[in-house]
Amino acid sequence: MIPRCGAAVVAALVLAGCGAREEPEPTAPVTDEPITELTIYSSLPSLGPDREEAARVRQGIDLALDQAGGRAGSISITHEPLDNATREDEGWSAARVSANARDAAQEDDTGVYIGELRSAASVLSMPILNEAGVAQISPAAGAVGLTREGPGAQEGEPGRYYPTGEGHFARLIPDDGVQGAVLAGLMTQERCMRVALVNDGELEPAQLVPVVAEALREQGAEVVLDDPLGEDGLPPDRVAERAGEADADCLLYAGGATPQAAQLLLQAAEQLGESTSLFAAKGLAEPSFFAPRSGLLPPELAQRVTLTVPPDGEPASRVRAALLDELGPGAQEDPASRYVLYGYEAMQLALDAVERSGTGRREDIVEALLDTQDRRSVLGTYSIEDGGGSSLREYAVFGVDDMGALVPRRVVPVG
Repeated sequence: MIPRCGAAVVAALVLAGCGAREEPEPTAPVTDEPITELTIYSSLPSLGPDREEAARVRQGIDLALDQAGGRAGSISITHEPLDNATREDEGWSAARVSANARDAAQEDDTGVYIGELRSAASVLSMPILNEAGVAQISPAAGAVGLTREGPGAQEGEPGRYYPTGEGHFARLIPDDGVQGAVLAGLMTQERCMRVALVNDGELEPAQLVPVVAEALREQGAEVVLDDPLGEDGLPPDRVAERAGEADADCLLYAGGATPQAAQLLLQAAEQLGESTSLFAAKGLAEPSFFAPRSGLLPPELAQRVTLTVPPDGEPASRVRAALLDELGPGAQEDPASRYVLYGYEAMQLALDAVERSGTGRREDIVEALLDTQDRRSVLGTYSIEDGGGSSLREYAVFGVDDMGALVPRRVVPVG
């Protein structure tokens, strides 16, 4: 454990009450001069599978800063967007993530760093920013081990991401302990007794599966298969064949929306039969994956998939409604739309921490961020827990209709 839409419309509502690594300098120089200007950096990909979500996060960040008039109290704030993607990597790049974190760490006027979207990227930037004492907010990283020990966390987590022994990092969405509990609950409701678990080898899916497995076993179910898929695992047809051999009555896929994922679901449906329930974690919640024009899944198979998605905020919030209205028809049903809310709240929280710091100095901003309690926001009321996790404890459940559209079913609280 780490110690401790039109912008005008939204503004009106809020005002109404709503490789070798260079070592960064440990902290910005401390002087007696009051700080009047700070930069908030964001590190998000412009390419690859996360580009749409990243664009929505960036949109929310800019809306929040514009609404605040570019200020946090008496301090003028500039947003500096950094791209963590490269064409060679076809998405976020480990080298670019590390470079972004170093650049932000070495600038004297850095106030807060918003990033990364993925946990596998966050584990690269976190130690760099921790050593530099820069407050970091992740809009959407869910891996358990970033902020606490427990099922799913790897050995040495979360301590290895905090070389100073002190915290600096906060996340907005519930960690995958919550998602795993919701998935296990859904399977229990479907009377799944012999479950096949498949992940694509990425950090978050690999850490989610043990959470689900433990919860299922506590409910009396048996995990009959736990296989990785992809370059470091097995091909889709072999995984599906093994699930059939194990006589699985339910299958969970945790991973990205890739052609391999579609092949897995197709092969699993063939091996396991029409009575088998299919589940997927948040990585598969891409409308384009299920759209008939993609040609990846037949509609009758797509409709059998139940998905979990991070929560999209407080339904009664007028600010939330205004933000989603700005995105146009269908925004309420599109899981990508919620990333506008994540970006918006990430900047709101960053500005709040800077203002509550009283000084704008790095160590005071970090302290204010980690001391966040009972914060009312578009995501609901939450606190930053010891270790940097969010106190939010719910996940949304989606299905797929006969047109391939993702349809919200309900929100499931945990604990």
